[in-house]
Amino acid sequence: MTQSIHIEKVLPSTQQEKQFIQLPFVVYKNNPHYVPWFSRSMRQIISGRHPFFEHSEGEFFIATRDKETVARIALLEPKKFNQYQHKRDARFYFFETKDDLKAVEELFSFAEEWAKKRGLDRLIGPQGFSGFTGSGILIDGFDETAAMTMMPYHLPYYRELVEAVGFDKYKDFFSAEIDGKKQGLPQKYRTFAELAMKRGRYHIPDLKSKKELLAVAKEIGDLYNRSWEEHAEFTPMSDSEMKQLTQELMTVSDPSLVKILKKEDELIGFILGFPDVSEAMKRAQGQLNPFTLRSMVKEKKRTRRYLINGIGILPEYQKNGGLAILFNEITKALREHNVSKAEMTQIAETTDLMMSSIEKLNARIYKTHRVYEKKLG
Repeated sequence: MTQSIHIEKVLPSTQQEKQFIQLPFVVYKNNPHYVPWFSRSMRQIISGRHPFFEHSEGEFFIATRDKETVARIALLEPKKFNQYQHKRDARFYFFETKDDLKAVEELFSFAEEWAKKRGLDRLIGPQGFSGFTGSGILIDGFDETAAMTMMPYHLPYYRELVEAVGFDKYKDFFSAEIDGKKQGLPQKYRTFAELAMKRGRYHIPDLKSKKELLAVAKEIGDLYNRSWEEHAEFTPMSDSEMKQLTQELMTVSDPSLVKILKKEDELIGFILGFPDVSEAMKRAQGQLNPFTLRSMVKEKKRTRRYLINGIGILPEYQKNGGLAILFNEITKALREHNVSKAEMTQIAETTDLMMSSIEKLNARIYKTHRVYEKKLG
């Protein structure tokens, strides 16, 4: 006889919180590609200490069978996004599950009722707190390690379970691999970038320290808001969200891999590169302490794998050489760092400009994440 499923709300500093945080370590036990969130960060989010909760709402739940945690989910009402984009969406995020269709059916049935009670008409996800938190279910690229926690890792059965309970594709997001051994942009694009640099009175400030990076962080955040405002998933970042993003940028960034483009004194574009410390994060197993921090610092210095997650350029400069200049600069920087591989993340299939950049960077798509949606009657 199959034991019934119970849905339990997760509150801070409870046994349910511990079960919520620990479930991925059970699901992905001995999996070499999963990269865990830090437990401290998860506890901060569950307690509402994230800028998202200053303007929006969310709750966290686990599904249990005979006291065993078999699935979990975060349900979010992105009020600011809904108002900005004229939507009535509910999001699901932090979805993890054992290969258990009954549990997933019960969990999403509960999620649909949660959304309907709030007057929402679509359940979409996985989608998180902003454009900088990774979206989607991994549907291709299972033999590749996750890009830190910038994009999630999933097992193949996740797609099957989500589709089995009635979700349809909303949009795919690609990750593309740049081979560090290749000589950057194809020659015709390098020539185009060099000519644009000369003719457009552009310049690339050389950021050598975190102090210099911090000095332009607010400008980068403001530019992100201006450059992505027409994007379907965009919500303007608040000052609190910019402050948190800046703190995270300071933690994992390498200033020499953050390229900003200026025309005279105006910041018009940026591209963010990061050392990939996924291996150190896997070793940490969710624990943040002096030993794991030291391991991450060492990994940051020795890694030859890098991530590119964050590109913005004002629309009027996107097609007249500005983007080509940024790509030319970042590929030169990757070669200077003797990078063997760089990964561009969160490339929406609907963003023509970014899709075309994959070819220009001699890159190949090697991971696909799918965001799903379900209309609520």
